[in-house]
Amino acid sequence: MAKEDKKRKHKSQHDDDSKKSKKKHRSEKKSATKIVSVSSPSPAPPATPKSTSYSAFSEIVGRLYVHLAPMWAGNVMEGVTEQLNAFLMKYVPQLDGIVLAHSDTELITEKGQIRNDSPFCHFFIRVKFLVWKPKKGAKLVGRINLQSQDHIGLLIFGTFNASIPKARIPADTYEWRSSVDSSEEPVTKDQDEDDNEDENEDIQQDAEQQRSQYGEWINKSTGVPVGGDDGIVEFNVVDIIEANDILTVGGSL
Repeated sequence: MAKEDKKRKHKSQHDDDSKKSKKKHRSEKKSATKIVSVSSPSPAPPATPKSTSYSAFSEIVGRLYVHLAPMWAGNVMEGVTEQLNAFLMKYVPQLDGIVLAHSDTELITEKGQIRNDSPFCHFFIRVKFLVWKPKKGAKLVGRINLQSQDHIGLLIFGTFNASIPKARIPADTYEWRSSVDSSEEPVTKDQDEDDNEDENEDIQQDAEQQRSQYGEWINKSTGVPVGGDDGIVEFNVVDIIEANDILTVGGSL
């Protein structure tokens, strides 16, 4: 009899611990700040991505439901800012782009609420986000950072990745020139390395922007490398791929 009571007591304690664990898990899930609605601060007239007025940057006003931890009770705005910083340089589905900055934060709710057994303070805020959200069909500019026979890799604003696959490089206009077949002689250092060290480093950096160790893409008719001397290329946006909170742009020449 004593053994059965002991088993029931142990089972009851186990069930209580399980319920507490589930409740804690639900509480943690609810503590994440959420964007509940978005709107443009100043609606602009519709423009096609190819028009001169098109920009991949947008300012979007978001309304967020904040769950603020008790530790921020004495400095609410600092706590809100820390939560907003978690969005930076990440793809946010509600904004359909990468968040670059946030500003003009204001509290909408006059007083926060404490709900159920959660110690978090719940309230609404309004904030303006600067978002990078390229559109299909738009023209973007990037700097070549990698080339191979299969694709051209670029960096947009030195930050965002883009790729132009071989299938989208017009074969009637461009061709791949292997470094083995290149008529250009390799750059060599002068005997006085101390005087020319900086110059050689600049030459090497410029070369890396427009070609790899395997070769480079060139214009058939002119022989000029794609991107010219500075490796800058204008291309059309064909695909926008989101993975692991970042965007990768697929393009065509």
